[in-house]
Amino acid sequence: MNKRIKKKRAILLCIQGLITVNNKLIDKIEHRQKQIEELKHINSRNAQATNSRFDYLEKKVADKVSKKSWVSRK
Repeated sequence: MNKRIKKKRAILLCIQGLITVNNKLIDKIEHRQKQIEELKHINSRNAQATNSRFDYLEKKVADKVSKKSWVSRK
């Protein structure tokens, strides 16, 4: 009977250890997911800023390259 109790206690201790490890891993996964979402948000803002800057530059270059009307030429 004593062996059974010892085995049961050992198994319960192992299970408790596994539960705590599992909870820690779940917390780390949630933290990583928050970091990923934050990085995605930063990435999208950077892409929008880059696109708007390129649009501005394209417009500026197009204005310089476009022909002036023959009336305003000197």
